[in-house]
Amino acid sequence: MTSTSDYVYDHVQASTLNKDIAFRPGTPGPGDRLPVFDLPAATGGRIRSHAITGNKPMLLVTGSYTCPMTAASNPALKRLHRRYGGQIVFVMLHVREAHPGERFDQPHDMDTKIRNARILKERDSLPWALAVDDTQGTLHKQLDEKPNAVWLTDREGTIVYRGLWAGDDESLGEALEAVSKGRTPRKRESTARLKPMAAGIGVMREVTQRSGKRAEADLWKAAPPVAALARIADLYRPLPPHWRTAAAAATIGLGATALVGALTSARKSARKR
Repeated sequence: MTSTSDYVYDHVQASTLNKDIAFRPGTPGPGDRLPVFDLPAATGGRIRSHAITGNKPMLLVTGSYTCPMTAASNPALKRLHRRYGGQIVFVMLHVREAHPGERFDQPHDMDTKIRNARILKERDSLPWALAVDDTQGTLHKQLDEKPNAVWLTDREGTIVYRGLWAGDDESLGEALEAVSKGRTPRKRESTARLKPMAAGIGVMREVTQRSGKRAEADLWKAAPPVAALARIADLYRPLPPHWRTAAAAATIGLGATALVGALTSARKSARKR
């Protein structure tokens, strides 16, 4: 089935990736109430925001099976969950597929979307609940359509911290520490990009390969420099994801330096002749 919706896309576009790098004005942030939800759970039953927290703060994280940022941030989130999961309820909202392909296409029905969420939970051994948004992304649109963002609330459901990327685990960890002690986080919002995106690029080829060749081809069309960096970063497995990207960037830099050196030497040789 081919999508006719901008939200439920079958091919990732540069315009979609560009929207991921900043929160839109007017979307829920610190001081606002987190939207109320009542959604199916990946493992059966339903997740109701007013019932699941039990008068505890909640961390809501967006993610999907084909999202490299989700795959890269989940290990750090699991470490944070081990530390704060007793005081703060962690919930992941499974949203649209970030990089749909022929193996993991964009879901057009709830059964498929729930299946994808269940596979994500199993793949990453996630210890928290996964709520599955509807196929048109009703809750996701209310929040801001970000692929791997976080919203942390107090006991009353008021947002006290939000982060553009869950992979900024340092800022998130500080916020969780404050909220676990009944305090308001010193830093109310994070829009840090370098570390989270480096980690995401480090697993990008691995994740898009799981999705299918179409996902890889779409990435090359939408963001050729990112696709090239991800391709080189993949050669540096099993380094940690962000170090793979750093190594890839260094490789490109060394290659460019060597090329400039070779061209300079060739010109000098030509002049001597």
